[in-house]
Amino acid sequence: MKRILVIVGLAALMSACGGNQSNKKSADKKSDSTTSVEKIKADHLKPGDKYVESYANGQPRIVKKMEKSGNKLVPAYLTEYFENGQISKEGPYENGKRNGFWKTYYKTGELWSEIYFKNGQPDSTTTAYYPNGKIRYQGFYTKGQKSGTWKIFKKDGSIKELKHYVLK
Repeated sequence: MKRILVIVGLAALMSACGGNQSNKKSADKKSDSTTSVEKIKADHLKPGDKYVESYANGQPRIVKKMEKSGNKLVPAYLTEYFENGQISKEGPYENGKRNGFWKTYYKTGELWSEIYFKNGQPDSTTTAYYPNGKIRYQGFYTKGQKSGTWKIFKKDGSIKELKHYVLK
């Protein structure tokens, strides 16, 4: 009788320990299946579809409008959001690189900067703003490098300093 109680006790102990391991494995499987479900969704996108990643609170974090480029599906336009729902940045892509006019914003929704990209690099005038809408700085990029005269402004709109850049 004593021997049976020991065997039953050991079996119960082993079952309890094994149960925790299987729960951990099933929890791991759940996270793997979530990842694969997201991958499956991304794999089934068609040109014109939107790919959306969300914050834990359900707000969108990234929205990419997709297009076909050769055999691949790549973003054509990206909108990124702050967790409060305000747009963080937005702009077009071409062949998987930033290409065209991009805007970034403060968390409050005011415009922070405007810049033009060509083949993934800044390549034109860029302007950044204070939250009050006044220009913070304005300058020019040539193939990703600062060039020419950049103007840095104070919050009241007066010029704080000028910086000169020469291409190397």
